[in-house]
Amino acid sequence: MGLFSSSNDRLFLGVDIGDSSLKIVELKKKNRQIHLVNYAFSENVSGVNFMKIDDVNYLARAVNKVRTEAKITGNKVTASLPTFAVFSSIININTTDKKKINAEINEEAKKVIPLPLEEMTLDWRIIPNKKGKVPNKGNVQVFLTGSPKKLVRKYIDIFKAAKLNLTSLETETFSLVRSLLGNDKSTVMIVEIGANSTDLSIIKNSIPVLNRSLVVCASTLTKVLAKKLGLSLAQAEQFKLDLSVSLKVDSSESLPRLLIKTLEPIVTEIKYMLDFFRSQNKGTVEKIILSGGGALLLNLADYLTQRLNIQVIVGDPWNRVHFPAELKPVLNEVGPSLAVAIGLAMREID
Repeated sequence: MGLFSSSNDRLFLGVDIGDSSLKIVELKKKNRQIHLVNYAFSENVSGVNFMKIDDVNYLARAVNKVRTEAKITGNKVTASLPTFAVFSSIININTTDKKKINAEINEEAKKVIPLPLEEMTLDWRIIPNKKGKVPNKGNVQVFLTGSPKKLVRKYIDIFKAAKLNLTSLETETFSLVRSLLGNDKSTVMIVEIGANSTDLSIIKNSIPVLNRSLVVCASTLTKVLAKKLGLSLAQAEQFKLDLSVSLKVDSSESLPRLLIKTLEPIVTEIKYMLDFFRSQNKGTVEKIILSGGGALLLNLADYLTQRLNIQVIVGDPWNRVHFPAELKPVLNEVGPSLAVAIGLAMREID
């Protein structure tokens, strides 16, 4: 669905390649505002796990198939690196001197990254101090990420084969911070309930300082519903989207109780992370933001608010994006699933 006409050099694509989904969002900047041009996604591809496919030509064709069918014309791409494949850590160095900083970071990286550095592509950013300023001496904290060069090369080759201009790669968490938080520097937790994993990150000053990943996810709920109701996975997925039951803390009905039991590992992990973060004297998490397709489960945000005694909301990745008002209902439905792709497309615009 092309919403605006625009020359290709002003269009920016965010491409999120997941386990069984491929999502593309096309944005442009006009008069200092970000506008939605187009979006497309292919989900629940039967029998296909994109993360396990090494055939870059196959993946390039998959990307172009989605682009062509949706009439997406932009060719400047920012793509996501899967969180589970990227090592991240906060390290301490003693200088920000340009002549010395790389050497110090490499030395510290050897201590926290379990693979040889020659096999990794390193990226880093200095964490601002409590006053929001970048320190220039003393104990300087740095957020470090390391991506396997083999994985980076795979993505470069995918978009080269697709004849698209790959401008940058980044981890999914930073894309979520950009689309869900923007310039908000408050301390929050992002819980992304994806198709095949649930990723939890505590964000402080726009930096993910604590990360965890769980196998309990949206597809777990689908499988539970399929077994309980005797449905196929496709039917159970649709039932989940249309779900009319309401989650309640004191629910005594069988179906809500079953879903609550399935979600319990996520609740337990959230509690653990909140308690651990507080015990390290790193402050208090102000709210929890839900993302991913599983975020739309009926009443989940309210249920978690009651269970955790903290404000829980469904994130709105369209908050800084302009689009025709009549599209709001459908964009609200797909927003949580497209949050990573939206943040990726914003990277070259912000």
